[in-house]
Amino acid sequence: MLTSIVIATYNKLEYTQLCIESIRKYTERGSYEIIVVDNQSTDETVDWLKKQDDIKAIYNNQNLGFPKACNQGIEISAGDNILLLNNDTIVTSNWLTNLITALYSASNVGAVGSVTNNCSYLQTIPVNYSNMEEMQDFAHQINHSNPSSWEERLKLIGYCMLIRKSVVDQIGLLDERFTPGNYEDDDYSLRIRLEGYKLLLCKDTFIHHFGSVSFGEVEKSYYDLLNRNRGKFISKWGFHPDEAHHFEMDFVSSLEKPNDSYLRVLHIGSGLGGTLLRIKHEYPNAELYGHEMNESMVQLLNKSLDIKYVDINPSKADLLNNYFDYIYIQNPLVINIDSVSKMLKEDGTLITMYPHLLHYKVIKGMLTGGINRRELQALTLVEVEEIFQKTAFGHVEIVGVVEKTITDENKQFLSSLNQIKNMSISTVHEITHFYVKAKRLDKTAEMKSMVNYILTQTHTEFYLEKMLDYDEQIVINLIEENGGGQFVEILNFLAVQYLDQNNLQLALAYLKAAFEKDQGNSSTLFNLGLTMYRMEQFELALEWFELIPQKSPQVLHWMEQIRMEISIQV
Repeated sequence: MLTSIVIATYNKLEYTQLCIESIRKYTERGSYEIIVVDNQSTDETVDWLKKQDDIKAIYNNQNLGFPKACNQGIEISAGDNILLLNNDTIVTSNWLTNLITALYSASNVGAVGSVTNNCSYLQTIPVNYSNMEEMQDFAHQINHSNPSSWEERLKLIGYCMLIRKSVVDQIGLLDERFTPGNYEDDDYSLRIRLEGYKLLLCKDTFIHHFGSVSFGEVEKSYYDLLNRNRGKFISKWGFHPDEAHHFEMDFVSSLEKPNDSYLRVLHIGSGLGGTLLRIKHEYPNAELYGHEMNESMVQLLNKSLDIKYVDINPSKADLLNNYFDYIYIQNPLVINIDSVSKMLKEDGTLITMYPHLLHYKVIKGMLTGGINRRELQALTLVEVEEIFQKTAFGHVEIVGVVEKTITDENKQFLSSLNQIKNMSISTVHEITHFYVKAKRLDKTAEMKSMVNYILTQTHTEFYLEKMLDYDEQIVINLIEENGGGQFVEILNFLAVQYLDQNNLQLALAYLKAAFEKDQGNSSTLFNLGLTMYRMEQFELALEWFELIPQKSPQVLHWMEQIRMEISIQV
């Protein structure tokens, strides 16, 4: 199988040389061809390329841009696969083998991409190297083919994108309206998915990406180009690319269920389903549902194999009552929260975020006149609280999310704002939005549910960990009120679980409560003795075992062992 590696160049010979030398060193000989399309470089790139015997080259007499250059390379390719590779990358061991393994793992995989140190759309991973030798060592630790590290994505960034040639033949070349570059990879990813193919991000494949070599050095013209090409994308597809492809990691990390759980998740304002696909990666058994108001996105969402589009209009929403475990609302200001809450299961959770009206940037924009009405679609904390006071949620948690990085200029504005309010320090204006997690169950019902999961040994470790969020006395009171005569037995069961996890203090708290209820219960006395033994309180351990009225051989064995421990100490 032959892979055609297509590289577009415009100056920066030193990067091109590093890239091609790494391909030669870390890629199996005979498995690839290198095609370089030069866009009229003015340094020594062309002279160097002409001296390379193993490179097919095209020399343009003007800068035709990235999409056109890639298309020229594809047109003269001979490979079974096309790999679009930026010239400011350095490849690593097993890189191409791993990517090809993922690409041919299923017939409906159309393209794959790697992770790196410098990229957008969360294709970046943390790195700890400081030179290229350390980088190769770092990559060697990662680059072991592993299907569990493949994640389906809505789009792949084009710095390193491997595509089946048959898919290229089916969907056509890159759209040259995006010349000189930017958003052509968004467009191409979308076209691949429209034909029923999946895109995989391969987290088992790392290559280095210098970044900002082609565009980033001319900042203003670069952002002007971004805006122009974004407009071209919107004109072609009928929606904003960033809104269509976004995914919310905060929502994904808020799902408080074991990873093998069967969940129904609805994302209102889902775009094309980026957040939902991320959930699918974390929760393989999840059923995914999306809702969008943009008709163009709805048509594309309906073609997804993994995500079902749902209509939440009042006339149809009744069919979905008590249906979802989680609902995430992207823009809660245009949704009736109370009607949506009816679609949650009894123990379901709604998650959303409200932009903060009193964030300093909003105030600054109003004072300077540099704000639009969309940015004023925000609420204060009091207004958010009022919304949820009128709903049927049993427990509502509202957290202000503070801006992480504030410029010196904005710090000065905040200081002036606090002086006007006669406040020395205040973070209220640094809050960008309010994160809301609303549960239909109140805290008591939620604890009852967790205790039941533990007693039935369903995802026991997960729910034991969750129980640590609650004060043990509250749990004890709950069990006493709802234990149905099994108060002591339940407390002993919980104590044993926490003993197994070496959480001795919590086990002791539950056992003390059980002892106060029934001082003659043999299980309680035995477990108290065992807990004292684990805490190396041997004298106390022996005293608890002595209190057991009917001593089994097991108890007698423990007592003998403890006496030996005491004699050793003496």
